[in-house]
Amino acid sequence: MRTILFSILGLAALLAGSCTKELPPNPFDDPAHQAPVDTGLAVALDPNSFAGIHYQVFQPTCANSGCHDGTFEPDFRTIEGAYNTLVYQPVIKNNANGDFTYRVDPGHADRSVLIERLINDIDGFSGIMPLSVDPGSDWPDKKEEYIQNIRNWIDAGARDMFGNAPTKGNQEPKMLGVVGFADGSSTPVDRNPGNGALRVPAGTQSLEIWVAVSDDSTAPTQLTYNKIKFSLIRDDFSNGMEGNLSVSGAPLNEEGYFGDPVNYHHHYTLSQPNQFGGVGTLVFFRVYVQDPQHAPTEIPESGSFDYIKAYFSIELI
Repeated sequence: MRTILFSILGLAALLAGSCTKELPPNPFDDPAHQAPVDTGLAVALDPNSFAGIHYQVFQPTCANSGCHDGTFEPDFRTIEGAYNTLVYQPVIKNNANGDFTYRVDPGHADRSVLIERLINDIDGFSGIMPLSVDPGSDWPDKKEEYIQNIRNWIDAGARDMFGNAPTKGNQEPKMLGVVGFADGSSTPVDRNPGNGALRVPAGTQSLEIWVAVSDDSTAPTQLTYNKIKFSLIRDDFSNGMEGNLSVSGAPLNEEGYFGDPVNYHHHYTLSQPNQFGGVGTLVFFRVYVQDPQHAPTEIPESGSFDYIKAYFSIELI
């Protein structure tokens, strides 16, 4: 009987062992293991194409923190955003002669301010782009090659990532800057850090708000509609207080959003800013202008970046 019992137990152990499969080694058990790097994309892309230029230059060198990372245009974070904020887009910083109309003028590299910013200090104090590069960037070693690739792309028509030729469409008006003057002062009020809200003393009797706008085909003084709205709710102006912007033929020249002087034509006098509340109150405002080709343009709009909405705001201090 004992012999039979041992035989059964031995058979059971044998069967159990035969059903156990040895697992393959897990590569992630090795902390030194790293995922393979895909280098095929760099080889496949034409370096003179927009896809190649974005992959090799704009994304790794220009979209770094604090630069063209969505903080301001051109926005090089994505290939679509880079293309749409470059081609046929109006120039913000120009040279002393005003030689440039577009950031990228398809077919004309020498008329594109993008090239000028890469080879010259456009106004003597803005510097040559890129102002800095991240450690490990190959821009210092391949600068001339990359600039030539960008020239080749522009001169070949500045085609998009799919090879389509760009079309020149009429653009809506754009914002260039906002400044405010309290109680007739000739010195603009300060802003919160990072182009934040206008800092307005709660006891201010009147705040003169000036807004600089531009359009690719209509002079600022010829824009119509010209209204301004105020709201305590950042993204809801449906019940906002509305006023009419005045348009001055003699512009006010003050610092713009990007730090360079721009011409301001549109302005509004806000009486008793403390009507919205006391110290610490944040008041948002938007302006509305219209060119002949579009419905009134709202600046900023609900889809604008939060930092632009902050730029169009007042904090009572």
